[in-house]
Amino acid sequence: MKKLLILIFCSILSISSLSTVAFAAGDEGVKTNGTGYYIEETTFDTEIALLVNADTDTVVYSKNADKITAPASLTKIVTALVALDECDDLQKKITCSYDAVHSLDGTGSSVAGLIADETTTFEMLLYCLFLPSANDAAAVLAEHFGGGDTQNFVNKMNDYVAALGCKDTYFANPHGLDDESVVGFDSETQNRTTANDMYIIAKKALQNDTIKFMSSKYGKTMPATNKSDVRYLYNTNPLLNDVSPYYYEGAIGLKTGTTDKAGCCLISSATKDGYTFISIAMKGTYDYYYEPANLDEANTAFLMCRHMLRWAFSNVKMKTLADESYVLAEAGVKYGRGSDYVGLVPAKPINAVVHKDIVIDDLKVKLPDGFVAELDAPVEKGQIVTTASLMYNDVKIADVELVAVQTVKKNYLWAAFNWVESIASSKYFFVVLTIIVVVILVLLRGTKNKRKKKKRLKSQINVVKDYSNLAHK
Repeated sequence: MKKLLILIFCSILSISSLSTVAFAAGDEGVKTNGTGYYIEETTFDTEIALLVNADTDTVVYSKNADKITAPASLTKIVTALVALDECDDLQKKITCSYDAVHSLDGTGSSVAGLIADETTTFEMLLYCLFLPSANDAAAVLAEHFGGGDTQNFVNKMNDYVAALGCKDTYFANPHGLDDESVVGFDSETQNRTTANDMYIIAKKALQNDTIKFMSSKYGKTMPATNKSDVRYLYNTNPLLNDVSPYYYEGAIGLKTGTTDKAGCCLISSATKDGYTFISIAMKGTYDYYYEPANLDEANTAFLMCRHMLRWAFSNVKMKTLADESYVLAEAGVKYGRGSDYVGLVPAKPINAVVHKDIVIDDLKVKLPDGFVAELDAPVEKGQIVTTASLMYNDVKIADVELVAVQTVKKNYLWAAFNWVESIASSKYFFVVLTIIVVVILVLLRGTKNKRKKKKRLKSQINVVKDYSNLAHK
């Protein structure tokens, strides 16, 4: 009976290793959308959206985040990162060349009004880059830090994002303007990226204090230069403007972008109660920037980013789901003394950023493919058994290292008995046993024949001796 129970238990574990082990039904409660939580639909939804907790890289909401699209002026984040890698002196003087300033003639794109042969500081060019999203500032920085060759700087941009781990991003220029002569994103003249890659870039940018500070300012006065009087720079991100209908208190940076191919884009961030979230909205519709009469005229990227941030801070929290005593799974123990199984518990407390309404009993434990459902005794307390995934519906909550909750010693007598039994029940055992019996019989027969032969020889010798004795007589 004991062996039968073990067999049934191990069979159940074997099946569970190919799927998930349910602790509670997750059909009701918090909704998910396949890659993150479900956020209530709005009338200002964007084609691409991504919301991530930057403290843990936990994806909270995702919609088409791996779709290739144009980055527009989000490109300028990388322009700033590469330039700051080249120089940390914000007061460095840079002269705007004629070629850089006039390279954008006829594009109708956003500029800061830089003038040929105008000299300003690296700092002010960065402000021009982030606040009015000035393409002329991007061209000046690329030419200067590219050693006079803009393409050389663009190559550095592509090397930079590749090193960060961006797999679907390519830049053809330092400002993000589209190449309208091509369709799609396969051409080397077309900028391309994904929301997933832009998250990697945005997180890196927000770790840079200069970028974080500059991109979060709504206005900045640009001092007079050798070619211009004082200028006033204003941020194209109205989430930072406390008189804008798009305003979001606590918003941090980061960058807007708009082109025909990209649609309306925004990357924004906020920190509150110890949490930092980054929201990305791309391929939005765009009409009125500052004073939309109604939502149908509004910039959907601005509204979507704000909506995601509000939702995150209201619904997502860091929680301790379970401690080291909570049994998440079980495994059979072969030849265990006093126990045929052992409980599997977390190696350390499970802390995760989850929806506030989710508890440990709502989750499922997904064991890895090939998990051995029965362990060989002895098993020591704290012994690492496997790494499993905690799932809520189709969303991974955390990866958990599972260890044995107790020590299970080995029953050597039972193991020896089973060893003998397994040998005796093997089909090869009878073959070997037959061979051994045959060998023994052959040896016995040979020994018997040898004894008979020796006896006959002894009798013959005695006869000869007898005759010899008679002759002497």
